Amino acid sequence: MKSSPPPPLSPYGVFTGTLFQYSSSPSLIAFESLPPPPNNNNNICKNKCILIGGLSDGPIPTPYTKLLETECHTLGWSLVQPVLSSSYLGFGHGSLARDSTEIGKLLEYLSAHHDAEQFALVGHSTGCQNSIHFLKHGQEDLVDKVKVVALQAPVSDRETEEDHSEFISHAQKLVAQQKGKEMMPRSAFWAPITASRYLSLLDVNGEDDFFSSDLTDEQLRERLGHVGEKKELDLIAVYSGKDEYVPSFVDKEVLLQRLVKAMNNGVEEEEDDDDGQVESGKGGNARGLMLEDANHNLYKSEGDGARFVSAVGKLLSRW
Repeated sequence: MKSSPPPPLSPYGVFTGTLFQYSSSPSLIAFESLPPPPNNNNNICKNKCILIGGLSDGPIPTPYTKLLETECHTLGWSLVQPVLSSSYLGFGHGSLARDSTEIGKLLEYLSAHHDAEQFALVGHSTGCQNSIHFLKHGQEDLVDKVKVVALQAPVSDRETEEDHSEFISHAQKLVAQQKGKEMMPRSAFWAPITASRYLSLLDVNGEDDFFSSDLTDEQLRERLGHVGEKKELDLIAVYSGKDEYVPSFVDKEVLLQRLVKAMNNGVEEEEDDDDGQVESGKGGNARGLMLEDANHNLYKSEGDGARFVSAVGKLLSRW
């Protein structure tokens, strides 16, 4: 019998570090890779970069994860990859509020047992909503330790070219009957999902509705304006020009500018002097970067992952 070829070596990289349990109820784990000497002091690293993936992701969520680890280590930061209750298919019965509580548990554990003093949050896709939500609703002393936030693919879940109105109506009826935890029909979504989470993702003004292009400037400021109120925070929002999850009717350049302006409480963005790309936020906490040829997770166009990681590294180096 002809044998099948072996599976490829871990496509997104091989990682060495420490696996630990940061919560016992529920039981949650995370993986930390420390920088090698001389960028750590007796395995003590006070700067922690937390990588948070999107829907259905777990650890090693993106093709640039290994590049990010290398950049973190060069700058004296460790990389931490958590498993949340919402990881993999757990998001279907979860919420941003639950995620923020668990991210808080992770940061509290790292502060108590891994010498953490400063944090960075790098969010991919729905990890962007997680990062924005935590900045507003997380435990204040832990939020104050977050110095850098990177949003990679901050896109709307509800803004699609498909019509979800029938299932939205069904979910609204369930929630009105106090049955928000009931599961939606299999045909409603590509993963098991409750009525409440379905509305959070796909209804106008849902809990996850931070980045939709049809929101007014005032609505965006209501959702994102708290970023500009942080005294010690650098944030970069990175949008992909060929993101397959953004419908064709969305002007990505304009939307990125509006998102950054909302985070900066009305400060207009300015062109970056280095390469002419949209890199904004002078006078505010947030800036934007458009990767013209990039797809959603930065794997299609050569160099996009490296360019994103380099932009994150510039912010990490300030701290």
